[in-house]
Amino acid sequence: MGITLFAGVAQAANIEINGGFETGDFTGWAQYPSGGTTQSITTINPSAGTYAANVNIPVGAGAVNNVLKQERLLDGTGLLSEGDVISYSFDVRGSAADGGVLFLENFCETDDPLCGQDLTAINATADWQTFSGTFTLGAGVTAYTMQFAAVCGAANTCTADYYFDNISITADVVVPEVPVPAAVWLFGSGLLGLVGVARRKKALTA
Repeated sequence: MGITLFAGVAQAANIEINGGFETGDFTGWAQYPSGGTTQSITTINPSAGTYAANVNIPVGAGAVNNVLKQERLLDGTGLLSEGDVISYSFDVRGSAADGGVLFLENFCETDDPLCGQDLTAINATADWQTFSGTFTLGAGVTAYTMQFAAVCGAANTCTADYYFDNISITADVVVPEVPVPAAVWLFGSGLLGLVGVARRKKALTA
């Protein structure tokens, strides 16, 4: 039986964790709600499946942020390199008033200022919409983060209420080389052992 390996070749891999919230909780997500804001899992009108996530800034919370992240993906794996392209898509619905806004932010996790980040305002509506895009990793990348930030300004009447579902994040990563020589030696030593057993049996029956 032959085994085909693709070591050293860039391959698309889904790297998000619990992108549909189908665990029924925020497993895999980093949560940063600030004073007076809430984050919750709901079964009311998900885009697909059973669950969706809600990020809310109610009236009276003041100038606050409410942030939900896929944080430091592939950190410490060595699989991300400069020039790698991250592709993402997500479903969102919601509303805001009096200065409330939703931002999508993609950025590298590194001390190198050239690694890059982008910030995009998302115009959500009452109906589910799908947004997608790409982000190219820059110099010195060690991990990747995608975050949703609901933001309100100083107006006391500001609100922001958003729902998220079906988050997909794909990275073109290069799979490390498989240590084939070690596997070959193990296979070879097994063959030598079998040959030795066969010879001993032949000597006993001679």
